[in-house]
Amino acid sequence: MKIMMIKTASAITRPDGAATMKYEAGKEYEATEDWQKRVFAGMVIQGVANEIGGNAAPTETKKKSASKTKKAN
Repeated sequence: MKIMMIKTASAITRPDGAATMKYEAGKEYEATEDWQKRVFAGMVIQGVANEIGGNAAPTETKKKSASKTKKAN
């Protein structure tokens, strides 16, 4: 999973949470381990990063269906 930081934010850099660092706005970071992917996914949910690259989920758009009208009996 790759992310691009929108805002500078601090997050853990070890699986046990004993170390943190600042992830700088405008830079790309790549997660290789599951715990890193969870941290990065949290940043995306918080709105401080965007997922980029081939693993990013496509933005879903749905058309609104025409409203159904009741027929008079």
